[in-house]
Amino acid sequence: MNLFETIPGNFFSLLSSKNKEIYTDALMLLHRLFQNELNIETSDFISALIGLLENRAYEIEDDDEITDGGLTLNMKARLILNRFVTTGWIERENMDGSFKEVITPRAYAIRVMQLLYDLTNDQTKEYNSLVFSTYSGLKEARENQQNQMYEAVLNAKSNTEKLVYELKTFYHGIRGYLKKIQGQRNINILLHDHFDDYKALADRIYHPIKTMDSVYRYMAPIMEILTGVLNTPEIMDQMRKRAITIRNYESDEDAGHEIINAIDYVLDIYRTLGIIVNEIDKKHSYYTKLSVDTIRYHMSADQTISGKLITLLKEYSASGDSLKAKILDMMERNVRINRQEFLDGRSLWHRNIKSRRSSAMVLTINDTERLSEEEADKMLKFMRNDYSLQHVRMYMDKLFGDKDSVSTREIEIPDDCEFLLLLLSAIRAGERNTNFKAQVGTGSLKINGYGIPQMVFTRKRSGDKHVE
Repeated sequence: MNLFETIPGNFFSLLSSKNKEIYTDALMLLHRLFQNELNIETSDFISALIGLLENRAYEIEDDDEITDGGLTLNMKARLILNRFVTTGWIERENMDGSFKEVITPRAYAIRVMQLLYDLTNDQTKEYNSLVFSTYSGLKEARENQQNQMYEAVLNAKSNTEKLVYELKTFYHGIRGYLKKIQGQRNINILLHDHFDDYKALADRIYHPIKTMDSVYRYMAPIMEILTGVLNTPEIMDQMRKRAITIRNYESDEDAGHEIINAIDYVLDIYRTLGIIVNEIDKKHSYYTKLSVDTIRYHMSADQTISGKLITLLKEYSASGDSLKAKILDMMERNVRINRQEFLDGRSLWHRNIKSRRSSAMVLTINDTERLSEEEADKMLKFMRNDYSLQHVRMYMDKLFGDKDSVSTREIEIPDDCEFLLLLLSAIRAGERNTNFKAQVGTGSLKINGYGIPQMVFTRKRSGDKHVE
């Protein structure tokens, strides 16, 4: 859906006008009233705006309704209210059964006001135990409340999405603090960034995940519960019936598809979550070391005249030609310094360096090129996105159709994509989180130029045991 099919085209004009600071303060005032009052009366909002606008300059915009004459505080407040209405932030209406006029923020405006509030609020929010909450909800549903397993799975997916968001936000936040260190020489700013801002961010997300909400502690139990749910037809049937009573689905198949997608999403995320945590560990350690070393260097830097002169010369050597000229001009005007050179017996010649010819064999150049780390990361990301467990299961369901087994002689392989899916199906057959198994026969065959072994894939039944 197009964004401006939901919000008016001039919705953000308030935040780009010459009075954007006043409009932003007025929106924060409206947000505060919205949090405290169920119905915001127009008169109360006007009175609060008048208090906000005292001793504030307000310039008339081209699209303001009042175009000449002096503006009183009341007129300014009502002008701001009208701008909120015309730009689609609020609506004005009368309360049911009375003549009191109230203002109602639009649904999308409430979310934008919350975003603006979060951007301007420096208070650090506490981190919720998302991993433990996921584990405890699934464990309780499996042991005591199986009829609520559907809600537990949806809650697990929601918590997992929030967890990934928090981890990625923290990871990129570290990158921002690393950029702050570069070129910063004010020791007070460095100390504030490290011990106040960054420490609060690390205490909110990093330390809980490494201690009380450890990913590594609860990862295996969460995956075990969800895999058991997938392999228990009774629970899956119960979840589909529960899903149909809560949400409107056209068929049991649609409900089951959403449940399997939710479980697959959580399983796939927790399989790769360790990689994200390891990258955060590396970035956190690198930032901590660099920040402490930078602070220690500036605290112990030589503040004598010779130390400052060394610093100045280092800056001169690392600068470009234009900046070098400015530094040199400044030094000539403020520092009495001369360039000195000398001539000695070694200035006119240099000793020859004797070397012995080697008769070793010439090394051959290996034409095989190794994948770079960037190419390997791209390939792994491509494999995770296009060849996930969900895609493998969907591919096998298509092969089975209405049958319980299928042989490789019956399979068509039109392209490389289906060839890779067939290989992954053979590799992952018999795992706990798959609904099929494979039996490899003798010999091989070629289909459309692809060589594959003789195999028979069979659907798993509820009594089948897991084959490692």
